[in-house]
Amino acid sequence: MQRILPFLAALSLITLTASIAPATAQHGSTSVFLPLLRQGVVPDNTFGIEMSQLTTDRGLRLMSSSGTGWVRRGALHWKLVEPVEDGGYTWDDPAIKALEQDMITASELGLKLVITVYASPRWATEPYTADCAPINPAKYGKFARFMAEVARRYSGPPYNMRYWEIGNEPDAPLFQSDSVFGCWGIKSDPYFGGRAFGAMLNVVYPAIKAAAPEVQVLNGGLLLDRPYDPANPDSLIGRFFEGMLVAGAGNSFDILSFHAYTFWYTPGQPPLGARQDWRVSYLRELLARYGVPEKPLLRTEGALLCTEVTAECRWAQADFLSRLFTRTIRDGLAGNIWYVYDNDSYHNTALIEPGDVLVPRPGYFAYRHASRTLARSSYVGTLGGVPEDVEGYIFTRDGDTIVAVWSDSPRAVAIPLPAAGAVRCTNRDGGPVSCPVEGGVATLEVQTGASYLVIEP
Repeated sequence: MQRILPFLAALSLITLTASIAPATAQHGSTSVFLPLLRQGVVPDNTFGIEMSQLTTDRGLRLMSSSGTGWVRRGALHWKLVEPVEDGGYTWDDPAIKALEQDMITASELGLKLVITVYASPRWATEPYTADCAPINPAKYGKFARFMAEVARRYSGPPYNMRYWEIGNEPDAPLFQSDSVFGCWGIKSDPYFGGRAFGAMLNVVYPAIKAAAPEVQVLNGGLLLDRPYDPANPDSLIGRFFEGMLVAGAGNSFDILSFHAYTFWYTPGQPPLGARQDWRVSYLRELLARYGVPEKPLLRTEGALLCTEVTAECRWAQADFLSRLFTRTIRDGLAGNIWYVYDNDSYHNTALIEPGDVLVPRPGYFAYRHASRTLARSSYVGTLGGVPEDVEGYIFTRDGDTIVAVWSDSPRAVAIPLPAAGAVRCTNRDGGPVSCPVEGGVATLEVQTGASYLVIEP
C-alpha cells in the first residue's frame, strides 16, 4: 500500500465564502434529551462521513484534513464469503480485499470505521429470494458463526476493527430482488418484522462478543421515516424498533443506529429542516419504556437532499451541514455520518466533486470548519437573550467558550456573551467576520449557516 500520511501535511485548501437569499420559516418545538456532562471526560469527535472507498482516488486527501472522526463504509457481503452452505469461508474476492485495505487505512489514520454487513447468501434467506430479506431462523446460528469469525479475523492488527453494523435499513419493506436496503419489513406483522430482526440479534450478538469482547455492535441503521401512529396504517415502519425490544434485543447491540434525511424546501417544513430530529426523543423514549438503559445513538446517515442540482441547493447543503453537526453535539449523539462524501448517488450530496476529488464543494468547507471548531466540545446549553427565530447554542472546549448561531432571516443581531474574554468570530466556512463587543454583547451579522463566536478567557 502506498503510505498516505506523509503528504497530508502538505495539502492546502482555498476558502470559499458565499451567501444565499434569506428565507423565513416557523419552527415547532420537541422535547430533547441532553447529555450528561462528566467531569474530566473529553467528549468524542462526533463528525463523520460515508465514503465509497478510503483511497486517494475517492477523496482521501481532503477527507484526511477535514477533522473527521467517524467513517462509514459499506459493505461486507456475507454471500461473497460463504456462498455455499457449510462450504467454508473465502476471503479472496476483490471487494473483500478492498475492504480490508480500507480497514488498514482507517486504523493508520485513527478513524472510527463502521462497516455494514448485509447481502445474505440465497441458502440463508429461503424461502425469500432477495439477499436483503429476513434470514431464515434456522440459519441464525450460521450467521452468528460467520460474524464471530469476522470479529476474530479483523479485531486485531493491522485491521483493528471495532464497529460492525448488522444490516442497513432493515425496516425497509421486503423486496423480491437484491437491494442495499435491509428489507426485513413484513407488512402483515404488527411490528413490521422487528421481532424477527431482534431475535436474530439475540443469537448473533453474544457470538460476536465471545469472539472479540472489544467490538461494538450496531443494529442496522433504521430507515425510520415516520413515527408509529395506530391511526395510520402506513406508519407501521415506526414500530420496527419496538419489535426488536419486544423480542428482548435491547441488550443485543451496543450502539443504536438510525438514519435521517431532509429534502430541501419540503412543503410545509422549514427550508433547512426542523430544529429537532424527532427520532432522537422517539428512540430514547422507547428504550426507557422497555427498561433498556440508554445507549449511544449514532446517526449513521444524514444529509440535505437536492432533487435538482443548483448552486442555491449546494449552498443550502453547506448551511444545513453546519446546523446538523452543531445539533448532533447538542443532542448528545455519538456522532453523525454525512451520506455520502464522494459521490452523488443519493440526491446529490457529495462534499467533493466526484469526477475531480481534489475539488471541494461548499459543504466541504462548512464541514471542515465546523469540525475544527466544535469537535470534542461539550454542550452547555441554549443561547438566551436572542430573538425567537435565532437559533444558538453554547459549548466549551479546552477552556474556551464557543457560541454557534444562525437564523432563517439573516440580519444584525445582538448576541449576549455567556463568558468574558477576547472574542473572535468566523462565518460558516471559517472566514473572519466583524463582531464588535460592547457591554458583554457582540453585534453579529447572523447568517443562514452557522457563525461561530469563540471566547478565549
